[in-house]
Amino acid sequence: MSQQNISFSDELDIESPRLVPVISYPRFVAEEYAERISEMKSLGITSIMLGGKTMLSGTPVAGKGCVGLVVKAKIGSKTCALKIRRIDADRKSMDEEARLHKAANAAGVGPQLEGYTKNLLAMEFADGQSIFEWANNASKDSARSMTRSVLEQCHALDLAGLDHGELSRLDRHVIMSDTPCIIDFESASTARKTCNVTAAAQSIFLYSAVADRIKKILGAPDRDRVVSALRSYKLDQTTASFSAVLESLSI
Repeated sequence: MSQQNISFSDELDIESPRLVPVISYPRFVAEEYAERISEMKSLGITSIMLGGKTMLSGTPVAGKGCVGLVVKAKIGSKTCALKIRRIDADRKSMDEEARLHKAANAAGVGPQLEGYTKNLLAMEFADGQSIFEWANNASKDSARSMTRSVLEQCHALDLAGLDHGELSRLDRHVIMSDTPCIIDFESASTARKTCNVTAAAQSIFLYSAVADRIKKILGAPDRDRVVSALRSYKLDQTTASFSAVLESLSI
């Protein structure tokens, strides 16, 4: 669920009537709405700023996924991204996602988690461009350093035993700013085999619209060599095998 490239305007008190369909989405449930308001207050959230490319009955928000909506919010004077669990989400709380997000943060990956409740996750707001948009104007040096940083973060997740689960769709899950930021751990798991580096490397360099743009900047890598390095890495996710992946990609 992307937070990037967003223009924000109205800043509303959390109890503003305009926010009701956002806080209780996709249908209004009085008890759920009241619970979410109480939880926002417990986290110190004072206001929400409307804006984004996703429209909910005319109300713009930063993002929408299967589990929740993302809005820009304020905790005192601090700006954060606030994920609000949908009424119809396939999980009863945000506890597991918070656990996984903490694991990512412990590995040095993802926006910093600021706090959470049953229905809310508050985190650092990742401000920047999608990797697809960024690749339109990236220089050769930037393309090398930034894609390497993405893969280094993926390797850190692999070493931590945390599989993101959505990194074959990088355009929705990586924000490019001064440094890349991997977001959205709602599909992550510590129970399945990790494949962060292999999924991201294929998406960036081999089989996607992002890869098409990166190839125009850096040139096409030797596909057989890259595939061979990724296969070796999949079997043995060591620093040495990861270095071989980077070498095969010339980054």
